[in-house]
Amino acid sequence: MINKNQLFKTAWTLAKNKAFMEGGTSKEWFAYGLTQAWKMAKPAVKKEAPARIQTQTKVVKIKDWFIEKNFDINDLMIYQTAETFETLQETEKAVFVKITGSYGRAFATWIPKSCLAA
Repeated sequence: MINKNQLFKTAWTLAKNKAFMEGGTSKEWFAYGLTQAWKMAKPAVKKEAPARIQTQTKVVKIKDWFIEKNFDINDLMIYQTAETFETLQETEKAVFVKITGSYGRAFATWIPKSCLAA
């Protein structure tokens, strides 16, 4: 979170320095100082959100051996009472699925496409 008090102090300092170097008053250069202070306060590199891949794989059932190996008791209970399987993301070899049980409890996990049952 950006500290606004520090942001404005920095802006006034930059404005005073610019006024001293270029002439004019610090009030005239305040907008410049605030712009520069904001640029310094923001994260240097803003990461772009990854492009969403259109999900095409519909999950209905997962192979039993995968469930036994990877699900704990809570996940198993949610899976057994599952009302919805929502595919959130998909890659070439796996799907990221949110499984919601009948009581509103849910969990999300990656499942290899080879472990999806027909």
